[in-house]
Amino acid sequence: MRTVDAANAAETKKQGFFAQEMRKLKKNKFLFFLMLPGLIYYIIFHYVPIYGLLIAFKDYKPTLGVFGSPWASSFGFGHFIRFIQTPDMLNYVWNTIALSVLNIIWLFPLSIILALFINELQSLIFKKVVQTISYLPHFVSVAAIAGMLTLFLSSQGTQASAGDFANEGLLNQFLLKLGIIDQGISFLDEVSCFRTIYVASGVWQSIGWSAIVYIAALSGVDQELYEAATIDGASRVQKMWYISVQLIKPTIVILLVMQIGKIMSLGSDKALLLQRETTYQKSQILSTYVYNLGIGKGEFDYSTAVGLFNSIINLLLVIGANFVSRKLTETSLW
Repeated sequence: MRTVDAANAAETKKQGFFAQEMRKLKKNKFLFFLMLPGLIYYIIFHYVPIYGLLIAFKDYKPTLGVFGSPWASSFGFGHFIRFIQTPDMLNYVWNTIALSVLNIIWLFPLSIILALFINELQSLIFKKVVQTISYLPHFVSVAAIAGMLTLFLSSQGTQASAGDFANEGLLNQFLLKLGIIDQGISFLDEVSCFRTIYVASGVWQSIGWSAIVYIAALSGVDQELYEAATIDGASRVQKMWYISVQLIKPTIVILLVMQIGKIMSLGSDKALLLQRETTYQKSQILSTYVYNLGIGKGEFDYSTAVGLFNSIINLLLVIGANFVSRKLTETSLW
């Protein structure tokens, strides 16, 4: 008898749950309609193409299609084994990690600092102007940025004694006129300068846009906390550290975990545009390697396998970062 009563109670609870969810759906139906375009976009362009990952395990023939193509050697893992045995594989992985980590080291804290300083501005108009100027570079295309870098950093090797620097890049013109160098330097051809140029241009382009999230989080901080700290004699720096930073710490941690999860996902566009033969050793990353194989040589199966390998590493990184974050800060994505 008790078993039947318990089953009836569970069924009633289940029906009540679905009825409650349906009421929520009806109440917020317009919000769900607003969500539909984004949901449809992700389904069509991110979830439906997942079946194409089968190419990584097959010797893909376009005439046979994804399902008709034969399986690769070594139980379908032949392309992965080929990539692991590639002599320069570790170099490509290291270049990708180095650029990503340097980008995080510089961009992540600088965007937080920029947000803190913008939040401290008293004039609302000046604050909006500074914020707008800081995130405008985000809308400049990568191709345009590469062209600007070429304009600024190029060199024809003009001697300073000639006094004619018109063919030199802007930076070389400046250094030559000051007498700091005797001959123009082609910075884009210097292997030691590639990572600095790549990361510095990325910070300039993204710092304002990355700060928007922190500015939004800071706008929700109760102003009475700052007033109480002022009464207690706290300086601006102390208020920024003990109030602003501490209250947006969950946001900082979550964004850091997400950034760590994208360490292996550097885009190929800027690296390809800045790549030179002399800098190939440090400018060849996994995404450019995949691009050269997939688009350049038509090796769709092998390039898909490399891309899948890359995605698996990213997944492991975000899981590990989330685990460490949950243990140390009690803040995590899940």
